[in-house]
Amino acid sequence: MKTPGLGAFVGEYKANKLVEELKGNWANVIIHRAPAFLLAWLLARFGVSPLAATLLSLPVALALPILALALPLKAAVFWVFVAGYLFQVLDCADGSLARVTGRVTYLGGRIDFLIDMAQWGLLYVGIGILADRTLGGEGFWTALAAVAAWLRLYGRTVRDAFADRADADAEKPATLSLSPSALAIAFISGLSGLVPFLAFVAAVPSLASYAVWFLIVYSVLDVGDSLAQELVRAINGGPRPQ
Repeated sequence: MKTPGLGAFVGEYKANKLVEELKGNWANVIIHRAPAFLLAWLLARFGVSPLAATLLSLPVALALPILALALPLKAAVFWVFVAGYLFQVLDCADGSLARVTGRVTYLGGRIDFLIDMAQWGLLYVGIGILADRTLGGEGFWTALAAVAAWLRLYGRTVRDAFADRADADAEKPATLSLSPSALAIAFISGLSGLVPFLAFVAAVPSLASYAVWFLIVYSVLDVGDSLAQELVRAINGGPRPQ
């Protein structure tokens, strides 16, 4: 099989994922996609499967709280950011690799989802650890960050509880609304990709607490948005889960 060129990854993304990410993860578009195209192309050239690429991100995710706790604080801040950023690039690259090479599988998608959700929890906790080390919080900020991580996972659980409707919507072409409310929701949703940068905020004594409170507020908004969207769909006659 001929190795797809770099342009194939860019073209596939523009055709199938760009509008979707502008609606819900604009930070990926701006920050992560360009290096992900290059990484996906390199992985294809070396014959790495999409599932293997997904599994490469697991040790990166598991390292997040270890880096935050074990390294000297300044080094910990830098490497937590690097690991968080690298995970996002890998997370973009494996899906791109699967779609371009025609190797999208149910198993690969489920493993990707499980590792992705674990990464968010570990990244949130890592930022909480950095805040505790900066402020001497004796675990308070780590615990609060863990609550934020739980809320984020609960927000996803809410969406999965209405999976029948989500599957029906996924079959429709993605469109980008320019209404003020849609743009506001898209902007807030897209902030997710900037979370690794909070590692730097957590190392500033005057700002460290705000990094963790941001995670709490952001996760609460995520849960609220998920509930609101699914309730509106249910009221409008969407299919009910069995």
